[in-house]
Amino acid sequence: MKLIDSALRILEQAIRKDFNGNLKEAATHLDLSYHTLYSWLGPRRSRTPSLRVLEPVLEKLGVQFTTPDLESGREVCFVNARVVPAGEQAAPPRAEDYMAAPLVGEVGAGPGYIPEEDIKSWFLVFKNQPAVRYRRNLIAVEIGPHSTSMQPVLSPGDIVLVDRDDRNVKDPGHMMLVLDPKDGSGKVKRVAVTDTPDGDCRITYYSDNAATNPPEVYSLRDDFLDDWERCIVGRVVWAWSDVTSK
Repeated sequence: MKLIDSALRILEQAIRKDFNGNLKEAATHLDLSYHTLYSWLGPRRSRTPSLRVLEPVLEKLGVQFTTPDLESGREVCFVNARVVPAGEQAAPPRAEDYMAAPLVGEVGAGPGYIPEEDIKSWFLVFKNQPAVRYRRNLIAVEIGPHSTSMQPVLSPGDIVLVDRDDRNVKDPGHMMLVLDPKDGSGKVKRVAVTDTPDGDCRITYYSDNAATNPPEVYSLRDDFLDDWERCIVGRVVWAWSDVTSK
């Protein structure tokens, strides 16, 4: 969170300098709602935006805020890898058959760089698994402790593998890692897209646990500024589930 705190301080200073601290004027200039900006910088600071949301806001104020990138899908090098008893008599695994995907929380997952401080661990991925083959820009995402909207398929603590190069939503129903337009946080939903007569796209996020999670409907133009990267991070292609309590 240190990078986000620094970015928010810079934003606050820029608004104080350019708008005498007037959040309403700043929100209009930045194409943000007053409620959104107030939730970031108001006394309660009830929402924390992601860096990918803050960067274009700072750019509009003439502020450059850069952070080091961290590539996903790193190559693997095994060093004295421990082999489980069942495989002790078999040939050891070949490092070139695996890659390491950064493991992040659901809320902090997104496109572009992943700050080092947001990475919980690394997940080994077998390259030749059919769902993974030929995919390289992968991240592993842990479903949040209160994220029950995709049950029974996904439960809190499950880990999904997301291909950030696959944003194809032409076929409805694919499970995708999507972004909340209010604060840029990530969440896993199924997605359907419909073209509207006025040239916009209606985007529907819907849950498997629909009884308690109604569909969320957004406008590509009004909610995501006609930018698919602000909406879709990538497709969920694999999942690991803890079945010890199921």
